[in-house]
Amino acid sequence: MAAQSFRSAAPAAARRPHGRAFRRIQRRSPVAAAAMGGRTKGASVGLPAMLCVLLASPSAFALAGEERADVIEQFIKEKQGAGFDLDVLKQRGIDPKLADYFRHEARFRAGTSVVTLFVNDERRGLVPATFDAQGRLCFDETLLDKAGLVASREADDAPKKGDAAANAAACDEFQRRFPSTIVELRPGRDEVRLIVPTDAFRARERADTFSSGGVAGLLNYDLLTMDSRHAGGTSSFHSLGTEAGLNVGDWIFRSRQSYTSNNGKEKLQHLYAYGQKTLTGLGSTVQGGQITIASSIFPGDPILGVQIVPEEALRTDARDNGAVVEGIAHTQARVEVRQNQALIYSTVVPPGPFSLTGLPLLSGASDLEVTVIEADGSRRPFTVPAAALGATALRTTAGYSFAVGRYRPYGHGERQDKPWVATGTGTWALDKRTHLTAGAMAASRYQAAAWAVNRMVVPGTMAGFRQAVSNASGEGVRGTQVDASVSSVISPALSASMSATQQTRGYRALADTINPNLFDTAWTRQRYKGQYTGSVGWTHASLGGFRLAYSASSSFDGRHIQRVIGSWVKSFPHATVSLNVERSTGDLGRFDNRHAAYVTVSIPLGSKTVKTYVNRYDDRTRAGVTLNERINDTTSYQVSAERDSRDGRNDFAGRLSLLPRYTQANLGFSRNGASTTYSGQLQGGIVAHKDGVTFSPYPVQDTFGIVSVGGVSGVRIGTPQGPVWTDAWGRAVAPQLFPYHTSRLEVATRSLPRNVDLVNGYQELDAGRGSVNHIRFGVVNARRVLLKAVGPAGQALEKGGAVVDGDNQYVTSVVDGGQVFLPDVRDGANLRVTLSNGGSCRLAFSLPDKPDASAYFESADATCTAMEAHE
Repeated sequence: MAAQSFRSAAPAAARRPHGRAFRRIQRRSPVAAAAMGGRTKGASVGLPAMLCVLLASPSAFALAGEERADVIEQFIKEKQGAGFDLDVLKQRGIDPKLADYFRHEARFRAGTSVVTLFVNDERRGLVPATFDAQGRLCFDETLLDKAGLVASREADDAPKKGDAAANAAACDEFQRRFPSTIVELRPGRDEVRLIVPTDAFRARERADTFSSGGVAGLLNYDLLTMDSRHAGGTSSFHSLGTEAGLNVGDWIFRSRQSYTSNNGKEKLQHLYAYGQKTLTGLGSTVQGGQITIASSIFPGDPILGVQIVPEEALRTDARDNGAVVEGIAHTQARVEVRQNQALIYSTVVPPGPFSLTGLPLLSGASDLEVTVIEADGSRRPFTVPAAALGATALRTTAGYSFAVGRYRPYGHGERQDKPWVATGTGTWALDKRTHLTAGAMAASRYQAAAWAVNRMVVPGTMAGFRQAVSNASGEGVRGTQVDASVSSVISPALSASMSATQQTRGYRALADTINPNLFDTAWTRQRYKGQYTGSVGWTHASLGGFRLAYSASSSFDGRHIQRVIGSWVKSFPHATVSLNVERSTGDLGRFDNRHAAYVTVSIPLGSKTVKTYVNRYDDRTRAGVTLNERINDTTSYQVSAERDSRDGRNDFAGRLSLLPRYTQANLGFSRNGASTTYSGQLQGGIVAHKDGVTFSPYPVQDTFGIVSVGGVSGVRIGTPQGPVWTDAWGRAVAPQLFPYHTSRLEVATRSLPRNVDLVNGYQELDAGRGSVNHIRFGVVNARRVLLKAVGPAGQALEKGGAVVDGDNQYVTSVVDGGQVFLPDVRDGANLRVTLSNGGSCRLAFSLPDKPDASAYFESADATCTAMEAHE
């Protein structure tokens, strides 16, 4: 904690050690509070004595380093105001010389510290700030640039290094020009707040408040393996998805690929490789390579080319693409999600309802093809229409996007055409509630145009309409497609949404025209004619929550498919009951007329949850019980047992989820009749940076940071993605920082060794997209010692003597019984104690070579030897 110094306090204030700071101390450290506020012989201690006791009391260290800094800083403010009562100090046995030390404002240590800067109450982010020996802030060019303030007139005549007087003059130049500037220093929070006159801001220039730069390479991985043994033999499925990348100078380079092996049939897909950079001045992102056209009005076609699109993060706070996939698994099943024929997501879900969010979409305007693969190998496919993915929401960013390149198919090799493609799209905000979008696409033998309007009809209700027309000259057909959607939060308890997509027989997307083999009559008849979705949700305090979702599709050959999902959930004092139903009808092949109902009762038992359920689909009923427990931050498990009524068999399953600090692991086992399945999944990321290689338990996104905690290993840090832990070198990866928004990182102080204090336990930063941020938490390896000191004659040192170091700086005070609490002992400590007779003595004591990291403080005996007058 930075050294603190205080203004004088009036005697009245000295007699009232109250306020929020005192109450926090009283709750967390009763001994220190009693010493500060206890009355003895009708008198109470003054401000210096209170702070001496607070700093010296071992029980005060029950407060975390950051919290202790906040308490003391707040306590200072509550007690600042007038002069010390020296008589009271003498009566309480406190050296009056301490009043000179506790006379000034709170201050930072001399040198450079990274602080959070506020200018006229506007947060400007992190900045390295320089302070002089008296703790005064230096208005150097770095600070002025970050604050967006006018540069120093003395910048052209910068002082030579080592010229202390000239350096001090340059630091004070800004305040001389603008004497009304107010500087508020908060060392306990690592904050500097400035209030400056309006003419001090730079004209027509906005300070860049986002971090930038940095170099790092990364590799994200997602390994899934499943092996099954059943009556018909064995089967296996293995997949590995990787993403390799490099961030350099705010450029982002990424390459994504996937490998699957299904019963020995292998497939390797290279999904994309691209580079991109955000141009903050234009509010746009330029991207080149193997990319997907990022258009809000056309399907996301893959091309080898370049594009420029608006940077959404600079305008909106959309951190989720809004895509949701819902369904019910009858057994422990694998769910595969594809878009544009490419596998974008695969996971294993337990029996019962599931909901997948945060999917890595290739486009917001292409359907999702979902397949649920049960333990017995049966497959249930369904489609989530693009209109239901939230692509027509009002959050569409205004601006222009352009793309040009050569079509790049995901599969089918040389059989597919690879025409050149060009698109242009513009989005305009007609008013605060209405956005209009229009665009065109051109390729050899294909042209298309589209327009869309999105409007917030009333607060909470959004409507969207889109129309696209196409001309597939290669087939000689023309057509149109129309999308409409409405979503509304009618009341806090009621919400609804619906969408519809209709197209004519001759309408084609660009991807439909790429493979010549698809230009046959059978394929044309199987194409969908219309897709429709709708959902409504209602919550009642007594009846619970209800939700009903409907989807339907029809094709030109007369096939119809309908799917209905309904749910109800109600919480009771000791349990939660839910009902989920699903019914699919239409031309589903071997899965025609499938329906399912799932009833669950969940009972929380501390860290455990017991869930009983009954699942019925077709003519089969399954009943079972599941036990879930989260043991700690890194370990959780689930075990279940189930009985099938149709054949009377008993099934078992188990799942173990581990977060061993630097990766994620999931292990699964299930037995369904004669079928036994084993599964394992490993996820995480690896980052190579200037300080070494660091592992992450989560995939690393395009904007991230490397966190350092003073070389201390095993420290838990809260990040926007989840908790991470420092490695043997005291470093961890913050795998996701919100670009152009504030991200907060916080150290869990309980995970620190007991002999380590934090200078600041949390930091906030605004990261620019593509930046590699190095965040350092300052630590103090304090060696706290409680001495039992005796004087030259062998008697306990008298209470109230001031303990100072070799630089004559105050350290602590002697308390009852000659006890001296030293908050930090350095090697070769030169400590002396001022005595009531005006003399001094030197403290001598010995300690083990290595401190005890598990204890807050060590104990030792000390002898105070008399000093000569000339010492």
